[in-house]
Amino acid sequence: MRIDMGDQLPTEAVSQQLTNDTQFMFQFYKPCFQFYAPSPNIDTHMSPHRLQQSLIAALHRCPLLLGRFVVHADQTMSLTYDPQNPNLPTLEFQSTELTYSELKSQGFAYSLCQHHNMDSAIPDGAIRRSGDDQPMRMIKVTYLRDGGVVMFAMTNHVAFDGNAMFNFLAYWAQCNAGHGVELPVDLQPVSNKILTDADQTSDTSTDTAQSPAEISVDTTRSPTEIATMITRAVPRGTMVPCVYSITIQDLCKLKQRVEASGELQEGEWVSSNNVLTALVAQCVARANMRAHVYEHGPWNVFQALDMRRPLGLPLRGLGSPIILAECNASADHVLHPDHLPALARSVRMSVDTYTPEYLRNAMHWMHTTYAGLARNGVDEPWRHFWFSALNTNRRCVGVSCMNRIPIYDADFGAGRPVMARTFNPRPNYVIVFPGPPGETTAYDSLHLYVTLERPAMDALRADTEWSSVCTLVSEF
Repeated sequence: MRIDMGDQLPTEAVSQQLTNDTQFMFQFYKPCFQFYAPSPNIDTHMSPHRLQQSLIAALHRCPLLLGRFVVHADQTMSLTYDPQNPNLPTLEFQSTELTYSELKSQGFAYSLCQHHNMDSAIPDGAIRRSGDDQPMRMIKVTYLRDGGVVMFAMTNHVAFDGNAMFNFLAYWAQCNAGHGVELPVDLQPVSNKILTDADQTSDTSTDTAQSPAEISVDTTRSPTEIATMITRAVPRGTMVPCVYSITIQDLCKLKQRVEASGELQEGEWVSSNNVLTALVAQCVARANMRAHVYEHGPWNVFQALDMRRPLGLPLRGLGSPIILAECNASADHVLHPDHLPALARSVRMSVDTYTPEYLRNAMHWMHTTYAGLARNGVDEPWRHFWFSALNTNRRCVGVSCMNRIPIYDADFGAGRPVMARTFNPRPNYVIVFPGPPGETTAYDSLHLYVTLERPAMDALRADTEWSSVCTLVSEF
């Protein structure tokens, strides 16, 4: 059963201006499965009627999720609610003969859920007014034969990123449980004044001098041509996505090893994310070179950085402004595990080079460039931007640590999800999610979503440094 939610949404809602700390250049569609164990409370708390009614309540309180991105004449930008939006949300219900036990025995594999049609098609990146594209929010609930539930959710939006999506799912769950909670701050634009008034009103959209090296834009090519240009050509079916797990305890030991190595100078420090980035960079780059997928040579190593952190701003609000902090690593530094402390230090030093002035300039360039494209009639301007480090023709490897997102907070009244799965199609770009909740902590492990060409994945599995701390949870 599929329910189009259009006639159950507000006929009008207040549009809201996007503040200058909202990243809106890219299309977000983080697909995710959440798995709920069989429970006697599912029939009551997760029935189709109850889920539908609570979703309507959540969407009524969060109309920005259904807003279109608009650039106005004065260069301000907003999410404008339009009840005639043809890409309105959908909610689907179905049942399957598959059991929770079978899913668990297969490591909750994403592909197994796909095989049983539990997901929705990933959008192509376009949001068309003609209505022939995917809705802005897609939810599919599958009831398993032995009483479990699989919930699939995905956004198709230019401002609601992965963090916002999981906050929305948790908020929907609270509405379903009958809690009269306020809309979380991560579902609202928050005015954090990154840019000055002069920055926001000046027009330097053609000023390439301030263009950050980490972000590229090209309007001379179509989005399809850009995707082809920055994607390494590989035979169909050779990409292998896997999920690995590393315990918080093992990550702490790696950090202690770096701290005890003598590599850090007085006053220097590294975070756990810096150390994890260094480990991933070493092992993935080493696997690619040993498998002859990439030639022997230096690598660019990057760690995703929320720009608000070095700016001293609260880490909250809609659409985290991200930049990929890059550093260079020699072939020797990635080939030899003994250089892990030195590489972790390089990652930390790279992050520290992103000064408030540089980041304000980067945000200024992004805003003025985007506004200029929109004013000049460029269709779907978000599809003309990309992070330079994600060009897979280059030797680049890095990590995006999303280990603070509330992926396991969506308790609809029948318990929290016991496992979650997403899909990472980008090779050499490792996404880090929290693992399932521990007995005494929110989580005691991290899940690493790794996609590599098959020879490189085989080499990664054979890497003793990797296998000593990372365990294969599931293949795609």
